[in-house]
Amino acid sequence: MVLGPVSGGGVSSTEGARVIRRSQIARRDRVQETAAKLAAYEAGAKLRHAAVSERRGHRASTIALMGAVDAVLESYAVPVSTRQVYYQLISRGVVANAERSYEQVQRLIVTMRRAGDIAHDKIVDRGRTKHQRPGWDGAADVMAELHSQYRRDVWSAAETVVMIGLEKAALEGVIAEAADAYGASVWTLRGFASESFGYEWSEEIKRHTENGQRVVVAFFGDFDPSGLAIEADAKEKLGRHGAVVEWARHGLLWSDFDEHRLVNVGVKDGDSRTARYRQTFGACAAELDALDPTELHRRVTRVLEQHVDRDALARLRRAESAEKASLALVANNWTAALAGARAANEVRQ
Repeated sequence: MVLGPVSGGGVSSTEGARVIRRSQIARRDRVQETAAKLAAYEAGAKLRHAAVSERRGHRASTIALMGAVDAVLESYAVPVSTRQVYYQLISRGVVANAERSYEQVQRLIVTMRRAGDIAHDKIVDRGRTKHQRPGWDGAADVMAELHSQYRRDVWSAAETVVMIGLEKAALEGVIAEAADAYGASVWTLRGFASESFGYEWSEEIKRHTENGQRVVVAFFGDFDPSGLAIEADAKEKLGRHGAVVEWARHGLLWSDFDEHRLVNVGVKDGDSRTARYRQTFGACAAELDALDPTELHRRVTRVLEQHVDRDALARLRRAESAEKASLALVANNWTAALAGARAANEVRQ
């Protein structure tokens, strides 16, 4: 696993300063290159929001921020979290990197959603879930559901099985959308993995390795003291339970600070891991949320395509398509078949 350049036991203070300076220059350049686009978009947004905002008593700065939020959301085809919107606003020079700015963006998004200015399905919260046992109105509904959900397992006979490891639930939607296209599993840690989670994950890995398959884990997490510790802890738990995997970090990477103009959030002095982290990486730190969702999607797709057998996948999809057509035929004729069976039963009686 390669996280970043380590020279003489760590990154020098000069190197760290250079990275921070390059990050600042990159941010300035991005602010300049997007200023015209934001201005044009916000001009249109002001017309859209002005009448409503005037009635609500919003200031001009709030109207401008509304336009910037709209611009961020319109640039993505997938739903995003409030925190992702916040980091994109920072990278575009719209708000400062401060807790009060996050709270301001959070409140404004709630206001805009309630007013109908933002569609509710554009913002997601992966931290809260619903549990309910599935239920149907009848057997016909079960057959229809079976048809819609039926997928062949891409990895059951593959030489290499790819699993996605994810530090935080907030990005599960973006990651899962890319993984679902290939039927890959996503293992969301939600911080430090519990002993039970580590055991369950290791058991699935061992089922594959005992079947003669190679298992690759592509990990995505924050680049900060906690993020690196969470990754190391997950690997240690899997190893302790006897799981053998090839592990690689695909995000965030050290190179992302420059290449993707990440917002440097710095490191927390109160974290016991900070001193050791600074010896290697200096004061640079960032959250996975700061990376463009489109880039996250691309990285997941890339690692899956690196290991999937394209010819086998094409054959699998053809077989799946034929089987789904058969299921559709059964589902569409289920009511008629059931009526015929009942009629035949009545005749016998």
